[in-house]
Amino acid sequence: MLTKLIAACLVLVAVLPSIASAEAYALRTVVPGDSVGVIAERYHVTVDSVLGANQLESSLIRPGDVLRVPYVAAIGGPLGESVATPPGFRWYSLGRGETLSSVASRFGLGLNALVGANPDISSLDRLPAGYELLVPPSAGLVVRLGEGESVLDLLASYGLDPATFARANGLRSPFDVVPGMLLFLPKVVPTDALARLQKVREAENRYVWPIHGRLTSYFGPRNLGMGTSSFHRGVDIAAPSGTPVGAARGGTVTFAGWSTQGYGNLVRIRHADGSEAWYGHFSSISVSVGQYVNQGDRVGRVGSTGLSTGPHLHFEVHESNGNARDPLAVLP
Repeated sequence: MLTKLIAACLVLVAVLPSIASAEAYALRTVVPGDSVGVIAERYHVTVDSVLGANQLESSLIRPGDVLRVPYVAAIGGPLGESVATPPGFRWYSLGRGETLSSVASRFGLGLNALVGANPDISSLDRLPAGYELLVPPSAGLVVRLGEGESVLDLLASYGLDPATFARANGLRSPFDVVPGMLLFLPKVVPTDALARLQKVREAENRYVWPIHGRLTSYFGPRNLGMGTSSFHRGVDIAAPSGTPVGAARGGTVTFAGWSTQGYGNLVRIRHADGSEAWYGHFSSISVSVGQYVNQGDRVGRVGSTGLSTGPHLHFEVHESNGNARDPLAVLP
């Protein structure tokens, strides 16, 4: 393992020639109670050498500052009770009503990029307000270097170019890399995290009622009252015209427009397991084809378009094989 760690250090030296002539240093994150004198004494260096390495004109430092501590001799690894984030990263507190998707859009990122920076999050859709998210400058994967792991193994595992890796993490010395620190792997897709979170999403996003109202027609055979009989493939929920209708389950809009089959203004949403929900007779549609909607997002407003005798929502659930099933079997 020691041989691999030395090799990893040599890799970084090779890709950044300037550090071969630079003084080796440790990174020290200032914590309450620290002073330049305390840090210098801990590393057995002079106060002036710490001030010079950080181009400080005074010994005033604050908690959270990151100082370079030059080595006179190799006397151990860098210290730091706090773990610094990679260059260009920032922390963001999730606001009420915000989602991962809205935060990603806010910062001009894709959802994968935000997941890559936070691969240990518990949910894609139900993180609480106040949750602290790490926002990356670009897409990639953030990993924590484990005890006994080497940079060389990390580079080999993900097929990363050492120079790209060093630049992305602001590494100017092999001594910058210590167990427990966060490292950014640019352009690496967080495949495992995405697969896990997709399963979580499927478990979380069971159906909820799209609106609350009086059921006026049930799933199954019915008499249309026009001299004919038909099989009703969904349920009808009466509500005033214009009532907002929420997505019963998150998914991707596959149809949003006028239906020639009697549904009037129709929205169809496909879920992660291939099933679909159909919402008919809208007075207006609030989504477009290809859009992803979270559970509860407004998809349209109650109306009476198409074959309808009054304002209501016609709601259908289709299994992945296309067969309609009774919505009351999946609604809570």
